[in-house]
Amino acid sequence: MKNEIRDRRNIFWFLAAGTVVSAILYVYLVGNTVYSVVSRQNTEKTLSVLQNDVEKLEVNYLELKSRVTADLARAKGFTGISTATYIPRKALGKGLTLNNEI
Repeated sequence: MKNEIRDRRNIFWFLAAGTVVSAILYVYLVGNTVYSVVSRQNTEKTLSVLQNDVEKLEVNYLELKSRVTADLARAKGFTGISTATYIPRKALGKGLTLNNEI
């Protein structure tokens, strides 16, 4: 009889501990999910602001680029190229060394 009562108490405490652990785990996981959602929303807001800044910079760049002309380049001291000179380079596989020697 005493063994049955002891077994019932053990089962009760085991189930009670399992319920408490489950509740704590549930609260932790829900809190973590809420934190992740809020963090993602903040990141999306920041991304939106940065995209707007990039768009403004692109518009500014295009405006400045459209102002550059051949006459402006000559006024700044640039001259035309009479002949183009190309510098050959070695193939990538032939230039590799073990000691980083050039």
